Formats: sequence, structure tokens, C-alpha cells
Amino acid sequence: MASPALSSSLSSTWNRYRAWSLTARELKTSLDRWKLWTLILAVAGAVLVTLGQQLGSTATIIGPWAGPAGKIVGLGGAAAIALSTYFAREALGNESMQRWTKCRSAAESLKASIFLYRAGVPPFDGADRDEKLIERSATTENAMEGVEQLVAQADDGSFDPSPLSVDGYNQQRVNNQIQFYRERSDEYQKKTRRLRELVFWLGAVAVLLGVASALKPLVAGWTAVIATITAAVSSHIQSQRYQILIATYQSTARRLETLRDKWVAGGKADAGRNTFIQSCEDTMALENSAWVTQWSQQKPSGQKP
Repeated sequence: MASPALSSSLSSTWNRYRAWSLTARELKTSLDRWKLWTLILAVAGAVLVTLGQQLGSTATIIGPWAGPAGKIVGLGGAAAIALSTYFAREALGNESMQRWTKCRSAAESLKASIFLYRAGVPPFDGADRDEKLIERSATTENAMEGVEQLVAQADDGSFDPSPLSVDGYNQQRVNNQIQFYRERSDEYQKKTRRLRELVFWLGAVAVLLGVASALKPLVAGWTAVIATITAAVSSHIQSQRYQILIATYQSTARRLETLRDKWVAGGKADAGRNTFIQSCEDTMALENSAWVTQWSQQKPSGQKP
């Protein structure tokens, strides 16, 4: 059983981890929502601007109301494009990205410290392990100065602060992370496939409209709209960095599986337990570092029809 001191120090660090993790989740949800809105507004703007132009040019055919209606529709399209650009700049700027990446990085750092502590791996294998945990947690959170925590710290009654054997570490840490990487990789692959299929069929529609424009000149404007929508969707795919994340998650899962399988095949020698656990944590830290680097290079994804 864990001592009261151990339980207290771990519970405190766990609550800090949960607060930063949930804050990162809220920030990511907000970023995804704004990315979707910039895409929707960019597409809607392109459609409305073209529709407004064509209504104005056909006023003599469909009636005098088409001119004023075209101006209103075109104005709405211009407003949608302006809002798309504004949201991309203000809500999806580098500052927002950095807040999210810093929160997730802090959460992952605290989580790693918790599992190293519970497994009794250096530097948490001595009598001063509680002090080491408190110092490392403080160092991590000091780097978060100026970043607002959106979720208050709260006691989590489900947290188990008891010491971990290597088998317990494999089950609670390694296997769970492998499952997370695999599931997230599959999710991103499905999203990428759907979006690429959309781009493919938009290209086919653009080809057909190009042919039709030879007979109906007004169709040429819609060919440009399809090209704009295709570019906006492609920009959205690029901004999500699905391919890079898929590759990173898959490679990290493979490395963790290799480490785990080697440990099992080697007879689970106690002499190598600390090295094994530290290697697993280093592998996950490397993934987190690569993830932070990729998103720190993220540029606002404003679509400009």
C-alpha cells in the first residue's frame, strides 16, 4: 500500500496533470471549431460572390430584382470571405497554437513523472522521491507562466497512487499508450481518406464544368468556385497535419511494442527494469517533442478565395 505522503504528493501532481490535460483538450476543441468555420465561410463566400455576380449579369433575363439581389448576395459573400480571413488570423494565430501545445506538453511531462515515480525509477528511487516529484512538477508548471488554466484543479477519486511493478507499468502505461496511438492513427487515416476523396470528386466536377463552359459561358464562373473550394479543403488537410501525425503515432507505437516485446522475451530481468521503463518514457517524450515541434511551426490556415 502507498504511504499517506506518497498518496498525497502523487494525487496533487495527478490533479495538476488533469487540469492541464483538460485545458489542452478545450483549446484543441476550440481550434478545430474555428478551423471548420474558416473553411465553411471561405467556401460559402466563394459561392455567394459568384452567385451575386451572375445574378447581376442576368438581370435583363430574369427580372429587375436580380440586380439588387445580386449585390446583396455578393456583399454577403465578401463578408464571409472577410470573416474567414479574420478568424484564421485571430483565432488560429501562432499564439493560440502555442498555448495549446504548451498545455499538452506540460500535461505529458507531469504524467511521465507520475509513472516514473510510481514505478520507483530514478530520480524517484530514493528517500527524497517526494521532494524530487514536487521539484519536477514545479519546474514544469513554472514554464507555463502566463498561460491560463481553463479547468480548475480538482480531486480525482479514481486515481490509484499505488506503486507499480513492471507488469503493471506495461498494462497501465505502455499498452494504453500503444492503444491511443493506434486509435488516433486510424481516426486520422479515415479523416484524410474522406477529405482526399472530396478533393478528388471536386476535381472531377471542375473538369465537367470546364467542358460545359464551352456551351454556357456562365458556367465558367462556377469552375473557378470549385477550384477555390478544392484549394480550401486542401489547405484544411494541410493545416491539420494528419499525415505527419499518422506517421509519428505509428512509429511510436511500433517502438513501444518492440521495447515491451524485448522485455518479455528477455525473461523480465529485474536488473533491467529501470532501463526498460526509462526507455519507454524516453520514446513517448520523443513523440511529444516531435509533436510540439510540428505544431509550433503551424501557420494560420486562412483560405482566401
